[in-house]
Order: sequence, then C-alpha cells, then structure tokens
Amino acid sequence: MRFRLVVDGDPRRVEVEQGPEGILIRVDGAEYRGKVRRVDDGIAVRLGSKWRRVRFVGRTVITQDATHEIAISEIEDETSDSALPARSRSVRRLPIRAPMPGRVVRVATRLGLEVKRGDTLLVLEAMKMQNEIAAPQDGTVTAVRVVEGDSVIADQIVAVLEGHRPPESRAGARAGTSSS
Repeated sequence: MRFRLVVDGDPRRVEVEQGPEGILIRVDGAEYRGKVRRVDDGIAVRLGSKWRRVRFVGRTVITQDATHEIAISEIEDETSDSALPARSRSVRRLPIRAPMPGRVVRVATRLGLEVKRGDTLLVLEAMKMQNEIAAPQDGTVTAVRVVEGDSVIADQIVAVLEGHRPPESRAGARAGTSSS
C-alpha cells in the first residue's frame, strides 16, 4: 500500500508491505522493519526493540510522548489484476491529470464516490483563474491524490476513476478500429 502522509504539516511518501515476519515501511525511501498489533484503544507498533502505543482520534495521532495532526491521501492498494475476478478485470482505470500547474482550491470528490461525466472533481487555480477539473466519463473515484492547498504540476495525476468498458469498446480497441 502507498499513500501520502502529512504529519504536522510535513508531507511524506509512505509505502507499507505486510510480510510473514511483520511489516516493511518505507518513508521517503528510508526503510523500517517492525511489527504491529491491536490493543484496547489503538495499536502498538514495534520499530527496533521498542514498542510504542499509538491512538487515533479524528485527525490526531497520540503516542506516549507526543501528539501530531495528520492527513492521509493518495491511497493506492497494490492488488494485481490477475488476483481480481474476471468481472473486475474489465474495469478501466482512468487517471485524471492536472491540465496545467496550479494550486488545488477545492476537492469536490472523495474515495468511492460514483460520478457522472462532467461532474466536478476538483477546482484548480492557475494564473488567477479557477478551473474545474471534471470527470471525463461515468465511474467510481478510486483515488484522490491531492488535498486542498496542494500545488500541482502540469500532467500530475490528481485522481483516478474506474469505469466499466462497454463490450464494443474493448472489441474495437483490440481490433484497432473505432466505432465512428
């Protein structure tokens, strides 16, 4: 699993892999091995030889020695297509990209939301103008990779939609033909 984690305003790229011996966590490329277990009101995490108790209250994380404000976005679960049922493999993933550099002023969607073609996903401010980034097709939002206030570059993926391909589109795409 990959995600963007902001702790007290400091953004980090995080990857987590679960294995038979515990977890492997990569934070901005640095690797940490550890174990995690559930406890009464949170979790216990062991990195190295020391266990730390961690509790989540809304957007706040409380440990034995500190309290931190957090935000998590851009969550990606790495399920391989071959592990999915045949029906799910017919789903088309469509990355939504920023058409220009700018600042995200509003995120109008969320993970799991069903959207229709033309629905506003987010509003991007560029050159003192606000531009609505719309869904190019009907589908389900499977990733939102930005939060309000983020700066983006041109062509950066800001969200991902999944929509079912119509059977005739798949056949035409394989044959290299179009239906127009």
